Amino acid sequence: MDMHQKVLMLAGLCAAVALSLSGCVPDSSGLEQKFTGSDGAGFSVKGSVIHSFDPVTWQVVFSASPCEFTVCSDSMSDYYTLRCSRVPGDVGDVVECDAEWTTYSDIKVRKGLDFEVVRTDKADGALWLWCSSARIGAVVMIPE
Repeated sequence: MDMHQKVLMLAGLCAAVALSLSGCVPDSSGLEQKFTGSDGAGFSVKGSVIHSFDPVTWQVVFSASPCEFTVCSDSMSDYYTLRCSRVPGDVGDVVECDAEWTTYSDIKVRKGLDFEVVRTDKADGALWLWCSSARIGAVVMIPE
C-alpha cells in the first residue's frame, strides 16, 4: 500500500469514528413519540428539552387575537413563544406558527413552521404541538 492509499484509509477511518462519536438524532417520528409522552409544559428541539414549565416560577400567557402563546420564567430571562395563524384545536389540527425561544446564550427564531396538535389535555387546556420538519415540540395552554 502506497502512502496516498494509507492517507485515504486513515481519513476514512477518522471520518467513521467522528460520525460514531457525534451520535445520531433520532428520526422525527421517534422524537414525536417521546415528546407526546412527556408530562407538563415544555419546549424541546431535536429531542433536547430547552425549557420546562415550573408553576412556581413560570408564567403562561395566551392571547386569542392575534393567537400567541408565551411560557416564561418570572424574570422573562427564559421563555418560548409561538405566534400562530389561528388558535389550534383538536388532535390532528395543523396550524402555521413562528417560534421564538431563549437558549443559555441566544434568542432563536424560526418562522413559518407547521405545528400539528398531537395531544390535548382538556382538564388544564394543554396542547402538545409538534413540528416534524424542525423537530420542535411545544406544550402550550389555553386558560379557561
